[in-house]
This record gives sequence, C-alpha cells and structure tokens, in this order.
Amino acid sequence: MHAALAGLPGRCRQLLAMLVSDPPHSYAEISARLGIPVGSIGPQRSRCLERLRRSIAVAALMEDMGETKPGRGRFRGNA
Repeated sequence: MHAALAGLPGRCRQLLAMLVSDPPHSYAEISARLGIPVGSIGPQRSRCLERLRRSIAVAALMEDMGETKPGRGRFRGNA
C-alpha cells in the first residue's frame, strides 16, 4: 500500500493524508492548506482514489489477497 501511495502525485498524497488523519482535517482546513476550493475536495478525492485503485501496487496487493475486482474478495460473504 505504501508503494501505491508513493506512486500518486504529491497533491493526491497530501489530500488523502489530510482526509485520513486522526482526527481528520475539515474541508475548510484542507481548502486553506492546499489552496483548492472546498467544492473541489470531494471530486479530487474521488479521482485520487481511482488512481490508487488502478495502481499496479494495489492490483498486486489485491491479487495476493485473492481478489480480482475491488470489493470482490474471496472472503466476502463468508461470515
């Protein structure tokens, strides 16, 4: 996962880090620190997560876990 995150553009790494920090930063804080409009944070987050999902490192990780598609793991539904 670290390799996948390292492969993202710096802006994506910053945005995702701020969103998952404990406690998470507010959209207002993210907007001020990164210089992006509050209304652009959600769409940018979505694009960054999509890039992360498409990364080779995440694909390899999912393969190691026995998954072929996001959310379609071999353990899904087996409680």
